Amino acid sequence: MKNFVLFLTALLMSCHVMAQQNHVTGTITDGNDGSPIIGANVLVKGTAVGTISDLNGGFSVNVPSGRNVLVVSCIGYKTQELTIKPGQKTVSIVLREDTELLDEVVVVGYGTMKKSDLSGASVSMSEDKIKGSVITNLDQSLQGRAAGVTAVATSGAPGSASSIRVRGQATINAGAEPLYVIDGVIVQGGGQRGADFGLGDALGNGSVSTISPLSTINPSDIVSMEILKDASATAIYGAQGSNGVVLITTKRGKAGEAKFTYDGMMAVQRQTKRLDMMNLREYAEFYNDLASTGQLEENNYYADPSLLGVGTNWQDAIFRTALQHQHQISAQGGADKMQYYVSASYMDQDGTLIGSNFNRYSFRTNLDSQLKKWLKIGLSATYSSTAEDLKLADSDQGIINYSLQTIPDIPIYDIDGNYATVVREGYTNPNPIALAMMDDILLNRQKLTGNVFFDVTPIKKLVWHAELGYDISSSKGERYKPMIDLGTWKRQSNESGIQKNSSTFWQLKNYVTYSDNIDSHYFTAMIGQECWESKYDFTSIFNTNLPSDEVHNPALGAGTPTINAGFGSSAMASFFTRLTYNYADRYLGTYTYRYDGSSNFGPDKRWAGFHSLAASWRFTNEKFFEPFKDVISNGKLRLGWGQTGNSNIGGYKWGTLISRMPSGLGMGYRPANIPNTGIKWESQEQWNIGLDLSLLYDRINLTVDWYKKESKDMLMPLQLPSYMGTSGNGSSALAAPWGNYGNIENTGIEVSLNTHPITGQFQWDSDFQISFNKNKLKGLSGTSNAQIVGYGQWTDVVSVSSVGESLYNFYGYVCDGVYKDYDDLLNSPKPEKYPADGVFNRTNTVWVGDLKYKDLSGPDGKPDGVINEYDKTNIGSPMPDFTFGWTNTFRYKNFDLSVFINGSYGNKVFNYLGMKLTHMNSAWINQLNTITDRAQLVPVDANKVYANGGKWYDDVTNVTVANSATSIPRASIQDPNDNDRVSDRYVEDGSYIRLKNITFGYTFPKNMIKKVGLENLRVYANIQNLLTLTKYEGYDPEIGVSTASANVYGLDNGRYPSPTVYSFGLNVSF
Repeated sequence: MKNFVLFLTALLMSCHVMAQQNHVTGTITDGNDGSPIIGANVLVKGTAVGTISDLNGGFSVNVPSGRNVLVVSCIGYKTQELTIKPGQKTVSIVLREDTELLDEVVVVGYGTMKKSDLSGASVSMSEDKIKGSVITNLDQSLQGRAAGVTAVATSGAPGSASSIRVRGQATINAGAEPLYVIDGVIVQGGGQRGADFGLGDALGNGSVSTISPLSTINPSDIVSMEILKDASATAIYGAQGSNGVVLITTKRGKAGEAKFTYDGMMAVQRQTKRLDMMNLREYAEFYNDLASTGQLEENNYYADPSLLGVGTNWQDAIFRTALQHQHQISAQGGADKMQYYVSASYMDQDGTLIGSNFNRYSFRTNLDSQLKKWLKIGLSATYSSTAEDLKLADSDQGIINYSLQTIPDIPIYDIDGNYATVVREGYTNPNPIALAMMDDILLNRQKLTGNVFFDVTPIKKLVWHAELGYDISSSKGERYKPMIDLGTWKRQSNESGIQKNSSTFWQLKNYVTYSDNIDSHYFTAMIGQECWESKYDFTSIFNTNLPSDEVHNPALGAGTPTINAGFGSSAMASFFTRLTYNYADRYLGTYTYRYDGSSNFGPDKRWAGFHSLAASWRFTNEKFFEPFKDVISNGKLRLGWGQTGNSNIGGYKWGTLISRMPSGLGMGYRPANIPNTGIKWESQEQWNIGLDLSLLYDRINLTVDWYKKESKDMLMPLQLPSYMGTSGNGSSALAAPWGNYGNIENTGIEVSLNTHPITGQFQWDSDFQISFNKNKLKGLSGTSNAQIVGYGQWTDVVSVSSVGESLYNFYGYVCDGVYKDYDDLLNSPKPEKYPADGVFNRTNTVWVGDLKYKDLSGPDGKPDGVINEYDKTNIGSPMPDFTFGWTNTFRYKNFDLSVFINGSYGNKVFNYLGMKLTHMNSAWINQLNTITDRAQLVPVDANKVYANGGKWYDDVTNVTVANSATSIPRASIQDPNDNDRVSDRYVEDGSYIRLKNITFGYTFPKNMIKKVGLENLRVYANIQNLLTLTKYEGYDPEIGVSTASANVYGLDNGRYPSPTVYSFGLNVSF
C-alpha cells in the first residue's frame, strides 16, 4: 500500500512538472542559401536543457517554466538568441555566417593571418559586398564601402575607371593609385592615358583617361578583397605600397560533386538629369536682346520668337536609353586531393552617350592539388578580351560640350535622313551628332595572366612557397576621321591612326614561413625574395588622304605617313621578412622589413629599405575585464608605424633621352632633357592608432582609426628660368630634370560601425563607414613661387597647390556683384580695363553691368584699390571634409532587401562647362537659362535726347542695372572686363548624398527547387544611382581627376555623367 501511494505521488508530481514545461519544435536553416543546418546547438538560456538539430535542421526541446529564451549556436555561424512568446510552439531560425569571428583568416601580403592577430589597419570586402552593385570593373565596388578609401568615378562611360585614393592624395606626379594584387600577381595596367594606347588627344591628351586597367577583370570571379591601409600593413610591399594595397582573391575549388552556377543580368540605363538649356524661342529672345543694344545685326528669323518652336534638344539627341547584359557560367568541385574552379563570362554594355560601348569576354581556371602530404601545387590562369567604342565626352572638343553649345535652330537630320547641313550663313560649327557617330575611337585589349605555385612542407610547421606569376598583354588603338560635307562645314581629308602595344610581365617569388609556439607564446617568422620585370613595345602609323572612308588602313594614305616605334622595360628585386608574436592572445606584435632595388632610379640611388612595427593589446582577454565581457565581448587597441616608398614614375627619368632636331643642315639629334642621376625614392612615413570593439556578443562592432602619414621627396620636374633653355618651342626646348622637391601630409579619422539591430526570422544588418581626411602640402622646393599649378583646357590657371594649403585648390577672383551704375564704377576698385583717361566705352572698357571683383591684396600684401593678379586667391577645395557609406540589409524568410547610400561633404566643384554656357560673349553658342537673370541695362533717363544720334546704352552716365541684386553680368560680345575669368562664380558646392544601390531579391526554398534538380535559385531586381541630393547644378557632382590636365581635381568640363541603371538578375546552381 505504501509503494502504491508513493507511485501516485510521483505520477502527480511528474504531471505537474510537465504542465510547467513548453514543448517547442523548429527548424534551423542557413541564411545564405536556405539549406538546413545539421548539428546546431539549441540551449534553453540559464539551464542545462538543450538539443541539437537533425539532418533536416529540425529540433524539439522542452522549455522549463520561467524560461523563454533559446540560444542557438553552430561553428561558423553567429550565435542567436530567440525569445519564445507565451503559447508559441514552433519557431523558424535562420543563422548567418560569422564573418567577424576572431579566428577568421584574412589575406595579407605574402600569406594569411588570423584576423585576431592583425595589428595593422585593413578592411575586408566579401563577395556579397562586391556583388552588391551592378559594376563593370572592380574599382567601382569600392565606393563608400571601405573606410579610408575614396573612389570617385572619372566617367560614367561603360568600363571606365575610378580615381581610388587610400587615405588621401599622397603624391603629385608619381602614380597615386593603390597597388592591386590578384592571387599574388601584381596587376599590370598597360597605360593610364589615351596616348599610351595611341589615342592621344582623341581622349583628352591628359595624364589619365577613362580607360580602366581593372575592366579586363570579371568581378564575378572574385571572392574577397582585402584593403591594406596603414604602413605597418603595406610596408611588406615596400616601394609599391605607399598608396595602399588591394589584395584580390578569386574563387577556388571545393571538395565535392561538381557545382554548376549561372549568373545572368539584364539592365537598362538612362540619364535622368537635363541641364536647363535655352530652347529656340529663348535663344531668339537672347539674340534680340543683343541686337537691341547694338551688339548684333537684327535677324528677321528671330523677329517674333513666339512663332518659333522649341528647336533641337541636343541633350536628348546625345543621351540614349542603353542596354547592358552579362552572363557567367562556372563549375566548382573536386576530390580531397584536387579541386577546381572554372568560369566563362560575357558582358556587353552600351553607353548612355550615343556611340559608346564596352564588351568583355573572360575565361578563368583555378586548380589546386595536394600531391603529397608535404607537397601542394596550384595554378590560376585568366584570359580576357575587351573591345571599347570610346567617345570623348569632356573637354572643349568633347561631345557633351560641343552639343550643349550648339544652337537649337540646327536640325539633326535632313528630310532624307542624312545628317543635316548648317542652316545659317557664316555658322561653321559641325553637327555634333554626326561627329559622335562618324568618328571612330576604338580600343581592343587582350590579356593572359595567372600564376603557378607550390607549397612544400619539408618539416612540420615550416612551409616554403614558390610562385611564378605572369601577365601577357596586347592592345590595338584605332582612330579614324572620315571626310564630311555638312554645308559650310567640311572635312575634306580623312585620317587614320593605328597603334599596337604588347607587354610581358613575369614575377618570381619565394618565401619560407615557420610557425610555432612555446606555451602561450605564439610566433611566426617569414623570409623571402621577389623579383619582377616588365617589358613593353609599340608601333604606330598615322596618315591622311585615304582613298575611301570604307578603308581604314593608314598605309594606303596619300599623305606623308608618321611612323613611330618604342620599347622599354623596368625591373625590381626585393628581399623581405615578417615576424609576428602573440602572447596568450592578449599581446600581439608584427615587424616587417623590405629592401627594394628599382631600375627606375640611377645606379647610386637604386636601393632602399623600409621598416614597420605594429603592436596591439586585446584588453578583453585580461582577467580584470571578465566582469564586463557580457557588454564588450572583444576589444583591441592597435598602434602602428611604418615606412613605404613610391617608384611609380616611369623608366629612365634619371637619364637623358635623345630626340630628333631638324635644321638647315638636315636632321640632327640632341638631348631631350637634363639628367639627374641623384633622383631617389619618394618615401612615406605613417602612424596609426586604432580601436576595435565588439559589443553585446558581436551585435555591435566598432572600428576607429586615426592616422598621420607624410610623403617626402616627391618626384617632379624642376622649374628652371628660361635662360636655362627649358622654355620655348617644343622642338628646341630642353626638358627640366626630375628631382625630389616636396612633402605632403595627410591626417584623418576613420570610423566603421557594423550592427545587427534585429535578429531572428526578420533580420536587419547595418554597416556604416565615415572617413575624415585633411591634406596639406607641407614643403616645396625647386619650383617658382612654391606652387604647383593646374590648368583648364588650355592656359587658364584653375588650381594652385600652395605650401601650407591642401592640394588642388581652385584659384581665382572673388566676385562682389555687378557695377550698378556710373557712380559704382567711379567708387569701386579699378579693374585692369578701367580707362586711364576716364572715358568709358562699352566695347573696350569696363562697363555698367560687368562683374565686380573684391580687392584682396596688392604688391605689399594689402588691398590697393586695383583689381589684378594680386587679388587672386583660394576660392575652394575639391577635397571633401568627409565621405561616407551606409548599407542596410533586411531579410525575412526568403526575401532580402539591401539599400546602399553614399556621399561626400565639403568638396567644391569647378563648373567649367557652366562657365562656357554662361559667358554670353557669342551669338553662336547656346546658353543655360540661368542667364535670364543677367544684369538688365536700362536708361536712367529714357527721355534723354542725344544731338549726335547716339544711344542711351552708349552713355555710361545714363545706364543703370534694373535688377541690381543680380550676380550675373551683362551680355557682352566683346566682354572687355573678361566676365568669364576664373572666379568663385563657377565654384559650386559638390556635396551630395546618393541613393547608390537598391537590391530586392528572393531565394526559392530548397525543398521546392530540389524537385527540379536545382541547388539554389535566386532572382533579384536592382536600381543604381536612383537619386542624388546635391546643390551642384551640373550633371553629376562626383568629379575626380581631370582627363585633360595634370594637377587638376574636381573640374567638370562635360564629364560623362553616371547613369541610372535598372537591372534584373538570376542566379542558378545545380
